[in-house]
Amino acid sequence: MNIQINFLWQIEHEGKTVTVDPVLFSLLTSLDQLGSLQQAALQCQTSYRHAWGLMEKGEKLFGSPLIIKHRGRGAKLTEAGEKLLQAQRQLQARHAPQLANQATELAHQLSSIQQAQKNYHLRIYASHGLAVSALRDTLNQLQDMPVELHFHGSLESLRALKENQCDIAGFHVPEGELGKRVSSQYLQHISPENHRLIYLVRRLQGLMVPKDNPLSIHSLADLSKGGYHFINRQKDSGTRLLLDQLLDLQHIDPMTITGYKQEEFTHMAVAAMVASGAADCGFGIAAAAQKFGLNFVPIQWEHYCLAVNQQQFEHESVQTLFECVNGHAFQNALVDLEGYQLDRCGQEVAFEQIFGKGFSEN
Repeated sequence: MNIQINFLWQIEHEGKTVTVDPVLFSLLTSLDQLGSLQQAALQCQTSYRHAWGLMEKGEKLFGSPLIIKHRGRGAKLTEAGEKLLQAQRQLQARHAPQLANQATELAHQLSSIQQAQKNYHLRIYASHGLAVSALRDTLNQLQDMPVELHFHGSLESLRALKENQCDIAGFHVPEGELGKRVSSQYLQHISPENHRLIYLVRRLQGLMVPKDNPLSIHSLADLSKGGYHFINRQKDSGTRLLLDQLLDLQHIDPMTITGYKQEEFTHMAVAAMVASGAADCGFGIAAAAQKFGLNFVPIQWEHYCLAVNQQQFEHESVQTLFECVNGHAFQNALVDLEGYQLDRCGQEVAFEQIFGKGFSEN
């Protein structure tokens, strides 16, 4: 059972509650990218007449034109259209993982009630990211693949694996010396005796800043100088752990960074905050910055892996998941995203390859 939960906009207009057609936001997104309402309508698989009707209806509902047309030069969003699109993107980025978690839980509960799934369920806890979202979408295409996917931070996911709350945990570890600095926290929950590691992607983390970087933010040290508002990730997330280690390595006091205590729960939510102007800078993956048209300052490459319980490794469901990771559908979904490398995607890797030859076991 595959359940998707989304939210709808409702506007009080002339004494009535009017639901905003979700296609309007799809059209605004496409028009922002393509600069043409006609091309946006084609991309959204609707007629130009219907698209134009939605724009006129949106103008009445929100009290201002959402697009402006230029003869021979296509169309672009007005200031009101840009604000509306930013708000939608920020809401989606902030709440999509929670909605996905709720949908997964509801699907599992309903399936249990209906006794529709009597076999083994593959339970996955994973740090949220575009690669994991793509894996979820690929697995959802398999009707006979019973999967429960829950988004949590890296440490929380590994903790759940250790406590047998899940069969697979998705986590990320920085390369090189930084990886050794954080390994002790990860290795409290996984070990070569009890788990095996599957490589998902190599990905790039760094600073997300507005397009053209108007404030000239080029390093973490710039954030401590003041005058900038930062947006952080939540505690127990691998990204927060990475950032804290980078700050410690560069002898930067986190309390000198305005906004350090303000947290979001996904890379996309951080990017949305920067894109909307609510923050001047955030820390996250290059692909999220790309999605929101932001500039990106590269800082650290890292490994993203799946840790699997030894006793579940040969199970048919686990092997099917690995087939998906090695398949064209999953990898094609990532090939055009910035900051992702797929050279080792789907390969089993040793603990030494991720945590270093001298890793310590706890």
